[in-house]
Formats: sequence, structure tokens, C-alpha cells
Amino acid sequence: MILASESDALVKSAVRHLQKGISVMDASGFSDAASSVTGSDVIFFSNSHAKMLMPAAFVKKYASNDSFVADFAQWTSVDLAKFDASGIHASVSAVFEDDASDFMSVLARLQPATSGISQIIPSYTVSAVSLPMKNIQQYTAAYQAYIDSKQSLHVLRNKHKALEARTGISPEDFMKRLDVREVGKADFVAGKGMVSVNLMRIGRQDTLIFVGTENKSFKDYSPSIHVWPYASYVSSVFGKLFELKDESCFTYIDGWIVSGSLEAVKQYVEGYALEYTLQEYMADAGQKDMLASSSVLNAYFSPMSYTQGNKDIFKTPLLKAVEVMCEDADYCPVIFTVSKGKRGMDMKFQMPRLTILKTKAPEHERDTVVVIPQGPFRVKNSGTGKMNLFYQNSHGAICLQEEGGKGIWGIPFKGKICGTAQTVDYYANGKLQILFGAGNSIYLIDRLGHYVNGFPVDLGKEILLGPDVYDFNGANAYNIMVLHKDNTIEMYNLKGRKPSSWKTIAAPETVKALPERVVVGGNTFWVVRTSIQTLIYPFGGGNALTSFKGDQMIRPDSEVRVMDSVSVSVDCYDGKQRTVTLK
Repeated sequence: MILASESDALVKSAVRHLQKGISVMDASGFSDAASSVTGSDVIFFSNSHAKMLMPAAFVKKYASNDSFVADFAQWTSVDLAKFDASGIHASVSAVFEDDASDFMSVLARLQPATSGISQIIPSYTVSAVSLPMKNIQQYTAAYQAYIDSKQSLHVLRNKHKALEARTGISPEDFMKRLDVREVGKADFVAGKGMVSVNLMRIGRQDTLIFVGTENKSFKDYSPSIHVWPYASYVSSVFGKLFELKDESCFTYIDGWIVSGSLEAVKQYVEGYALEYTLQEYMADAGQKDMLASSSVLNAYFSPMSYTQGNKDIFKTPLLKAVEVMCEDADYCPVIFTVSKGKRGMDMKFQMPRLTILKTKAPEHERDTVVVIPQGPFRVKNSGTGKMNLFYQNSHGAICLQEEGGKGIWGIPFKGKICGTAQTVDYYANGKLQILFGAGNSIYLIDRLGHYVNGFPVDLGKEILLGPDVYDFNGANAYNIMVLHKDNTIEMYNLKGRKPSSWKTIAAPETVKALPERVVVGGNTFWVVRTSIQTLIYPFGGGNALTSFKGDQMIRPDSEVRVMDSVSVSVDCYDGKQRTVTLK
């Protein structure tokens, strides 16, 4: 026998135990754990020591789950069936008490159900966990028995009473009313950091959300952001694993309630989270069924999805091990599933090294912030022939001044101008007026600070950016392009009417700027920059003329180079230049 350790004290302690005939076989539950495995490469984990082991492997935020791991089972054994260049594949066994003192006893009392979590979380999910179930009452009974074994049932019931006093319905009754079929939690990167959401797949979509106050069901709230009055309800019923720091907002999508912070829920409402789901990503990796189709628990972790770096999750040397494992792989997920087999609980651990067969643009390329220019804007004064500066001051007033700083006029104005100001010759008499947008309307003001008759013109929906002005035939028959807050692009004349041939441009991602005009062979096209790609539209709007997928998508920063009378050249994510024929 060879004993090796970084600690001299541990080696000496092990020798003393051997000399006295004391071994791990004397530990409660270990003999059962040892007899449950048949392989030659086995890892045994004492769950009760999680509070010692997890802080050594994970940073504080993730090590804080040590209590859940400690209470999961007595012993966990990992039988390494495969450990090579293709990844790690292992079967897992757990020794747990039948007296409900381990969380595995809760899972053992559940009927396996089909999980849908991969269909409702984004491809760039860093970690996720889900509990699919056929009967919510079955789960609550088993979970409360587990909590009772910890002598904490009175604490849980007091919490439920406090939450009921706040909303008018207890968490348990609320979940029963919803007929929850699956509960999950997902962490993913949004903006500059990690965000989290709770997800509930419900069987009763007609359930009234605000009990006794509003006669509306969840389906009536889709798909916008709303205040979530039931913060902490998910964690109080299903466990601390589902606790969120911010659970103030929610939306409802395709049978799922998604709750979390404003930033997190916004990812769903604006379409980013479901643009490319984890299920689609797994399918593109050739692993459509990695998550068990019939299970009682699923856990997922993707170390390659956390763009800020795994050093924020793992401590050395586990960090080094993960980095080596993921080296040269496109996708290296960690998947843990619990289901029921013929001889009890069937658990699997997988960490495959995968190649993505096809993919959409990577998440880190996204920039969803729309920059609104604040001015001042240079405008020509037709009276003097000089350039003036048009701007909105800190008090909201709109002002005109000479470039040297001398003020010309300032007038009160309600609302925030939308980032552009341009001149037009509205009366076709050589005198210029200033055109700008605010709220739902466009405004036209002359060089003396007077509103032109007939203005403002209401466009019917709120402006985010614009207008840009075009005089296509040189006859002062102006058209304007506007980006609205609903992420649509519209063309209008100065009366606020759309051309009869115009079709709304509705890009699949956040539009970053007003369209750029490109003329090819005498025909005008519109170049639209979104958060992840460049799209080219015909002059009359409607559907994009470009429909590249994955790495062949046009980069959002690509130059659009006119090649001949019918085509342009663009730069794609795969580093190649492609010629696009515009018809």
C-alpha cells in the first residue's frame, strides 16, 4: 500500500488507523456505498464532509451550496465507466436514509417525469437545475417530511404564514393551484454579469395570478415584464437551491413562468434567451438527449459558457483540471441526472468533449445597448448661412446657439429628444427648419424658434432613435426613417404617413442604430445593424435579403462593400468574406 498526501499529519493519521485496524469501512453507510459499485475506477464522497471539501474546490458563492450537498445523501460513489479523450461518463450511486433525513429520500418518493428545462433556457446558460414532477402534492409532502427530519418544519410553516399574509395565498396552495409540473433555476450571463431566473412549468394556465384583486390569468400577461408579487414562493416550497437575490419581475412564455430581476426577465421578453435554446445547442452538438427524458432531477453546468472565466467559480487545482478537460473542445458540459431504475435510483454523470456541428453567433459578441446621441447637433441657419448648434439643456429646454457659444434662443420643451436633429426645406423656399423627434411625435421648428403649423405629428408609437431624413428625388418630398422602442423600423413622410409600398422592418435581435443607405446598381437597400449581426433589407422594407446562419452570419461591424451592379461583399463570423447578390 502506498499512502500519499500534501499533509504529513494526514499520512501519519492514516498509518495510525491502519495499525489499529480502523478503516473507512467502519464509517456509517460506507460498506453499502462500496457494495453498490462494480468498476475498478471509483470515487467515494462523504456528503457529510461537504462543508470542508467544497470551500477547497469552489469560491464562496458556489461553496455556499455545501449544506444542500451535505444533506443530499450519506455517501456518493462515482463509478468511472469511461474516462478518455471523448470525456467522462460515470454512473453514480448514493446511500441515503429511508427516514427522510437525506434529500435523496425526497427524490425517491417522486414519479419520474419528462423535463422541458432545455427548451426554455438559453444556449449560453452557465448552470441550471430542474425538478420535473407528475404531482406537486407528492413533492410537497416528501419535502416537508425532509424538513421535519431537520427539526425545522416550524420555521418553514412560519415563513409560509408570513408570505400568505403578504399576498393572500400560501406558497403551498399557490403551487397546487398552478399545478406545477417542473421547477427550475438557470444562471446565465447578461450584460456585464451573471443573472438568475426561476422557472415553473404549470399545468393550469388559466390560474388567476393576483388572488382577489385582478381577474387575469397568467396567459393574459404574456409576453411583457410585470411585477412578481410571489418572491420567495419557489424557494419556500422547493428549497434553498431556488433562492434568488432579486425576484421582483416575471413574464409568462409558452406555459412557463419566468421570475427574477428586471435584467434577467428582460432577456426573455426581448427574445434573446429563446433565440437559440440549450436544446437546440445540444442538438447542434449531436447530443439531443443529454438531459434525461424521464427523471426526477437534472443538473447542468457549462464551464465554457462563462465568459468572465472559471476562476470566478473554481479554486486551484480544480480550476486547472477543468481547463485541461475543456482544452480544444467546442463544448464541454457537465450533466448530472437522477432517474429511477429497476434496482432503485439511477444516477448518471457526464462531461463529454464535443464539437459543435453548427452554431449561431456567440453570446459574447452581443451588445444590446442602443446609444442615443445627446447632441449638440450641427444645423445650418438659412438666415445667416452659418452652422448653429441645436441641443436640449439640463432643464429640458431646446436651444439654438452659434458655434462660438452665443445663444440665439431657448424654449421650454416637455419630453426627451430622440438623438437626432436635421434640417429640411419644408416649404421649398430656401428657408430651413429643424426636424427632431420626442415621445411618439416628430417636431418641426423654424430658425426663430416657432413651431411649424401642423406639427408635432403623432406617429402612433414611441420613438427610440430618429428621425433620419431622406429626399430621394431631390424635390423636397421628404421621407424619414425611425427606430421605435418596440424594435421596429418604419418609414414615414412628414405628415406621419407610411408609403403604400412600405413594410415594417422587424429584426430578430436588438437594432443598434438607424438603417444605413447603400445604393447598388441604382437601387437603394437598407443596412441594419443588430446586437449580433448585419442584415440587408430591400428599399420597401419587409423581410431581410440576407439569411445566413451560425458562423456564416454577417458580423455587426462588417463593412458593406459594393462590388458591382447587383452584389456587395461582407465579413462573416467565420473570418471569410462573402459576396451577397441583392435582388
